[in-house]
Amino acid sequence: MSQVTAEKTMSVEEYLAFEARSKFKHEYIDGEIFLMAGVKRSHSIISQNISRHIGNKLENKPCEVHQGDIKVRVKETRFVYPDVIVACGDLRWDLNETVLLNPTVIFEVLSKSTEARDRGEKSQNYRQLESLTDYLLVSQKQMLVEHFIPQDDGSWKLIEYREPNDTIHFASINCQLLLSDIYYNINLPQLKLVEPKSKNGNKRG
Repeated sequence: MSQVTAEKTMSVEEYLAFEARSKFKHEYIDGEIFLMAGVKRSHSIISQNISRHIGNKLENKPCEVHQGDIKVRVKETRFVYPDVIVACGDLRWDLNETVLLNPTVIFEVLSKSTEARDRGEKSQNYRQLESLTDYLLVSQKQMLVEHFIPQDDGSWKLIEYREPNDTIHFASINCQLLLSDIYYNINLPQLKLVEPKSKNGNKRG
């Protein structure tokens, strides 16, 4: 979600008890807990847009959409908070429905401080979940969504969406989502055009 900071080593039981009392959210990775820092406006709006639009499309279907407040257990000793979760069908929960065991779709909104982890460790853990049918990375810097879909041979197919009218198809939950809906009310930074150089290394003109 945002930059995390190691606090101290705990057992799983200690972490879950600590998290139940805490006013702040923490992720847990192999004995270490990490404080989840606050997010910027664009991160919050993008997450809300995803939750609202996909939630509306899944109305009256056996699905739930959660934004940032539900833990997912990706391994016995790893608990994380995805930015947006879609969970459908026979949901499996732990600890008074505070820990989801079988998410269907996960979105992570990338930020400078978390992108490496969302693409690396988190991505690897998520993609080992048998229930997961779609993993999406959503950029804040440009209109870009990377959609990872598992294949029969164990690999994951990547589809990139870059245009406002691009439609993301979720075959597993029979749902579609427009890129323009994800980035509604977001002012993306303008791309800087680099003026080409002449053969002698100087700018033309």
